[in-house]
Amino acid sequence: MTRRLNLWLLSVLLIIAIPYYWFLVDAGPGPGRNDAKAVPLTISSLRDLAAAKEGQRPIELRVETVGLRMTSRNMLVAGGGLRQVPNIIRAYEFIVPGGGPILIDAGISRASAKAHDFEKFDAAAQSRIDLALSKASHTVLLADKPPHNGGHEAGTRRAGKELGPAGSAPYAIAPGVVVIPTGKVAPGSQMVYVRLADDREYLFAGDVAKLAVNWKELRLPARIATRDEAPSFRRENLCWLMTINALHRAAPQMTVVAGHEPSDIPFSAGTFSD
Repeated sequence: MTRRLNLWLLSVLLIIAIPYYWFLVDAGPGPGRNDAKAVPLTISSLRDLAAAKEGQRPIELRVETVGLRMTSRNMLVAGGGLRQVPNIIRAYEFIVPGGGPILIDAGISRASAKAHDFEKFDAAAQSRIDLALSKASHTVLLADKPPHNGGHEAGTRRAGKELGPAGSAPYAIAPGVVVIPTGKVAPGSQMVYVRLADDREYLFAGDVAKLAVNWKELRLPARIATRDEAPSFRRENLCWLMTINALHRAAPQMTVVAGHEPSDIPFSAGTFSD
C-alpha cells in the first residue's frame, strides 16, 4: 500500500512539476537555441549613424512614469518567481536647444490603463506627455502597443511621427538619435540609441528587454507569457538580448533602459518640461 501511495504521489508531482518548469521556469528559447547569436550591430556603427546628421544633439533626458501594475515576475523573466513586481509605463523626452523635443513613447490613456488592469495611472504625467507630443520634432515608439503608443490598439493608430524607411537596418532620425528595428519581438518593435551632446549614451530596449536581468543574464520571459507568439519569437528575442549584452560590453558606460524596469534612470533631469 505504501509503495503504491508513493508511486501515486510521484506521478502527481511529475504531472505538476514538469509543466510548471517548462512554462514558468525554463528561460530557454526552445528549438534552435544553439543557433542563436547576437545581431551584427556594433557600438561604433551606432555612433557613426548618430554623427551622420549635422546639428545639435540632445542635451538632457527627462522621464515620466504614467502607469504601474503589479505582474508576476515569471511573466517578465522565467524563473523569477511568482511574487508580484512593479511593471511600469514610461515615456522619455530629450531636450534639444533651439528645437522641439524628441520623444520616445507616448504613454497610455486612462481608459487603456483601466482595461489593462493598471493599479496606478498618473493623469498629470500623461497630460505633460500629451503636451510634449504636440511640440515634438520627432516621436519614436518602442512598440505599437497600448503601453507605448498612447493607449491605442495595435495597428489602429501610431502616435509616433517616425515610421522610418522600409527594411531592418538602423537609421538616424536626428543628430544623436538612432532607431533600431527589432523585427517581430513586438508589433512595431524598435530600440533607440541616443548620444547626447556631452557624449553620454543611452540604449532604450523597449519590449526586447522588459527588465535589466533579461539582457544581463540572457533570460527570456516565461513561456506562458509568450504562448501566443510565433514559434521563432523566443529565439529572435534571445538574439536581441545577446546584442544588447554585447553592445554594453563594448560600451560599459552606456545606460541601457529596460522597457518596464521600475528603477530610476541615471542622469535624468526630472519630469517633462512644461
